[in-house]
Amino acid sequence: MKLVIDGARVWDGSGSFHDKGTIVIDGGKIEAVLTGAERDTYEIPADAEKIAGHGKLAIPGLVNAHTHLYSSLARGMALPNYSPSTFTQILEQLWWRLDKALDPASVRMSALVGAMEAARCGVATLIDHHASPHAITGSLAAVKGAVNTDVGLRGAFCYELSDRDGMGIRDEGIEENLDFLSTDDPSDSMSTALFGLHASFTLSDDSLAKVSESIPDGAGVHIHVAEGPEDEEQCQAEHGLRIVERLDKFDLLRNRSILAHCLHIDEAEKDLVADSGAIVVHNPRSNMNNAVGVFDIAGFLKRGITVGLGTDGLGENMLSELFTAGILQKVSNGDSLAAGFGDMQKILFDNNPQIASLLLGAQLGRIAPGYSADIALFDYNPPTPIDAGNVLGHLLFGIAVHDMHVSDLIINGRPVIGSGHFTKIDEERTYAQAREVAAALWARIA
Repeated sequence: MKLVIDGARVWDGSGSFHDKGTIVIDGGKIEAVLTGAERDTYEIPADAEKIAGHGKLAIPGLVNAHTHLYSSLARGMALPNYSPSTFTQILEQLWWRLDKALDPASVRMSALVGAMEAARCGVATLIDHHASPHAITGSLAAVKGAVNTDVGLRGAFCYELSDRDGMGIRDEGIEENLDFLSTDDPSDSMSTALFGLHASFTLSDDSLAKVSESIPDGAGVHIHVAEGPEDEEQCQAEHGLRIVERLDKFDLLRNRSILAHCLHIDEAEKDLVADSGAIVVHNPRSNMNNAVGVFDIAGFLKRGITVGLGTDGLGENMLSELFTAGILQKVSNGDSLAAGFGDMQKILFDNNPQIASLLLGAQLGRIAPGYSADIALFDYNPPTPIDAGNVLGHLLFGIAVHDMHVSDLIINGRPVIGSGHFTKIDEERTYAQAREVAAALWARIA
């Protein structure tokens, strides 16, 4: 059965904009985008599901290229003895206390709530980095079930391997990644697997050797790189290498590998990343919140590195993340023209879909015939003219900073949100359950 979005403003994600367009979806793919005379002569099939597009702006479903769904139940959490003065202390006093307290119920609920909130922001694909050291086995299947099955989003999943909780837990993390990778179905464009690593400074050479020996050919890793200066300092002091060199030594710089942050790598490391084809993901609001540094967007892009955008678990609002990425570059460089619309287009609307398409084997990121039907519809009545040349200005300075209201989200041709409501989930009931799970989680944190 066809799904038809009729009469919406349609931006294809690149250079095409229609003030009034009709999108025809069939079999999970976009069959046609009709305008003008094409629409006038098109008769919507009687059995087609129809979404009225008047007053809505349709854009490609967004991709979050690095997130932590396990952080979803941390909102409002107050911790005793929290007074970090370094990035490592933030991890020790907050996130490593939270992840140790996660149990199977809170793992699933974190993923479910995080995916729901992503959908509310027009996000169709999540590249997640999970950690729950006392609830490892089966955790990736639980996260996948919440994201793919319960909510209906696409996802790339991995478990965050680390030495910090002992070798037994490390080995369980290796097995969880390998078990999940073994179930990866290349024909399933809704889900895929990566091998998760926390960061260089929490992984010994023995651990990286075990990963290098066991990771399947063609699989990528997902790792934090030089998020804080301590990561590089420790790597040089203990291993005599910089982080990217160390990853290369263990054959983990791959074209499917995601290197999150990369704030403190040097110019030679950037060249090495470029030569490897690995992916780098910028997370501006998290970096600002942790006071760890400013990302060199221009330095990475000029090398042809695929630079994506993520939230690092600090919410799921990718348009607000993009807005922040731009203004952070302007203030840090003292240049109001830094990170212009071309760079913003590149990282969120070109590179993020490119990353997701590579990992998932789907054609994502455009509203055009043949592409997967991942489409977000925003209630948006612009007070100023809107066209192909200024649509990013409307997304950033209209929707992102004023009022974001996703009325409909279609993923793989199936409605996840319709007329402002989830199609498969009782939102009120789920949030009530989440509050109970969160309260129990907070009580377990030592």
